Amino acid sequence: MLIMACTQSVFAAESGGIAVGATRVIYNAASREASLSVINRSGAQYFLIQSWVDDASGSKNVPFTVTPPLFRLNANKENMLRIIKKSDKELPGDKESVYWVNVKAIPPAPAAGDGQNVLQMAIKTRVKLFYRPAGLAGNVSDSPGKLQWSQQGNDLVVKNPTAYSVSFNNLSVNGKDIKDANLVLPQSEMHYKIPEGAGHASTVKYKCINDFGGLTQSIDMAVK
Repeated sequence: MLIMACTQSVFAAESGGIAVGATRVIYNAASREASLSVINRSGAQYFLIQSWVDDASGSKNVPFTVTPPLFRLNANKENMLRIIKKSDKELPGDKESVYWVNVKAIPPAPAAGDGQNVLQMAIKTRVKLFYRPAGLAGNVSDSPGKLQWSQQGNDLVVKNPTAYSVSFNNLSVNGKDIKDANLVLPQSEMHYKIPEGAGHASTVKYKCINDFGGLTQSIDMAVK
């Protein structure tokens, strides 16, 4: 029997019976650690849970570690991941930094039978990790309303002048949805192609995701 391993990356709070307790983790600098719960809701099957932190490019050379990095999680059980800062060297003190917590659920190998090939799926969930230094200017809840919008050629440009990251749940320009809007890092800007039929960008409408995974009220802004 040949067992094939396949990994599927998802951006969800629950996959294959394994759930994580949040869609984002906020690591406040004043805290010694942050935590994320992992729950096995499969009913009967155990999983091996492997976890780590990486950056947007997938590099594991980051100033955070996760413990325990590997453990068995039985059916209907829960365990807590502890995310611990290893160093301050790579972390700016004047704005948030964003990393990813990865939780891979590896099912047990299926029982041998009839010499058939078996496809074994390992499900990976990625959750944003926001490291928030102490004493940042402004308030995180005000950040979505402080975004600055402009048009450059066929691009809609959003500038984030705040010290906080802003995550979009949805974004439209002149009533036309922009599908790839996701995250604007602090003190940076993003460019999005203006959808066909939107015409010259005049207004944007969007909702953002707050610290608790909920949505902000809808925001309407003029494009300047």
